[in-house]
Amino acid sequence: MIISVARSVLIASLALTATLLVVGRSPAVDLVGYVPYYRLSSNYLNNILPDQLSILDEVRYFGLSVNSSDGISSLSGSINSQKNNIATIKGIIDSLPVDERPRLNITLGGAAVDSVFSTIAASSSLRTALAQNIDALLGETGATSVDIDWEHPDAGIERTTNYPALLKRIKQEVGASNRVYATVAPSVVISNSVLAGPDAIDGISLMTYDLGWWGNDPSNPNDGEHSLHEYVEDAIKAWTDPISANSQRPWVWTNSSWGNDVPADKLGVGLPFYGRDIFGSDAYTYAELASSGTPLGNGYYSFSGQTVWIPDQATIEDRIQLAHDEGLQAIFIWEIGQDLDSDNANSMLRIAENKRASLITVVPGDFNGDGTVDGDDLSQWEEDFGINADSDADDDGDSDGNDFLIWQQNVNLPGGLAAASTAVPEPASVLLLCVGFLSFSARSHILRF
Repeated sequence: MIISVARSVLIASLALTATLLVVGRSPAVDLVGYVPYYRLSSNYLNNILPDQLSILDEVRYFGLSVNSSDGISSLSGSINSQKNNIATIKGIIDSLPVDERPRLNITLGGAAVDSVFSTIAASSSLRTALAQNIDALLGETGATSVDIDWEHPDAGIERTTNYPALLKRIKQEVGASNRVYATVAPSVVISNSVLAGPDAIDGISLMTYDLGWWGNDPSNPNDGEHSLHEYVEDAIKAWTDPISANSQRPWVWTNSSWGNDVPADKLGVGLPFYGRDIFGSDAYTYAELASSGTPLGNGYYSFSGQTVWIPDQATIEDRIQLAHDEGLQAIFIWEIGQDLDSDNANSMLRIAENKRASLITVVPGDFNGDGTVDGDDLSQWEEDFGINADSDADDDGDSDGNDFLIWQQNVNLPGGLAAASTAVPEPASVLLLCVGFLSFSARSHILRF
């Protein structure tokens, strides 16, 4: 009984203080994959998508857009058919183990609705109507984030004022528990005001998979190679450099020097799973090229008598490494339906996950694997204590008092708790010792009885 009471008091008290300062690994780069409506065959849904979802941190469903009347419309078929698709994906997510479930995002937009976005963003009442419709859609589908895919807002007041107002109004409506993202071409500048204040959006996705590649100009060997590493490096630099810095984007026709001063951890960069032949008009998927193409090196393939460039294993590993080194928020992929099965060693999604895993250094005591050592890990240890080895920080095969002390040393709680003796008492002693400490600390600093 004493141990049970002590454990309960410990959990309640430490959960309050552990949030003050946390220590952990550098946050892992999120893997975000797009799933468009036209990929949802029965075979894909049943045999391929579940394994892909278990790798992703977020899946973005693409099938809905916006209009100037009721706010949300379908890109194909009825809205109900699109909602049914979303429900199917949500069902697959819910069938996965809890620690393998990605966030569910709904992407709204596409290049064809530029003028509609312009109309909505320019009107306070239409911004509010769209924000309310998005909030209702998230509630109905169980999705927890929305991606506003307005790729090319016009320069001037549309970018400086209207678009930021639209994004922040949506965030205000959906609330802190849901996420709002913007997806734009890297040559577009959105005011960094969207990332400040109580209604700050959660991230900006840069379309680094779409950098002038439609030109396919024989005089420019980079056209057709639409996601080269130097393009991505330049895009990151242009968006994160201070506004006064000499930051140029070489694929923009002007030679103006400007930056956007956006925090790196708010940015995602793209990685395409499709390729386009260098001097022609045909596009091919990675799965086609990897299965039937002839590798020529450096991402080039010979396929159907044409030379095609697509990110290869070295490119995707470099992209993950760059995102890690720069502290970016995410790598997002258009689109995961063009990849090989994720159990294939040549699957680019699997390659990305393996590379990401190699870069993560976990701090002992992060029992729930969320990148920080905090009160949530203490709760996890409490659930696992004496039952399993899920909170086993010392690799001795169980969850016990030693693991608690390792958590304690890494959480750096105030008041000197992290400076505990290296001697390891029995679990009951650990608990009672901490209860005594916390009782004193509570009387002095936190709780008043």
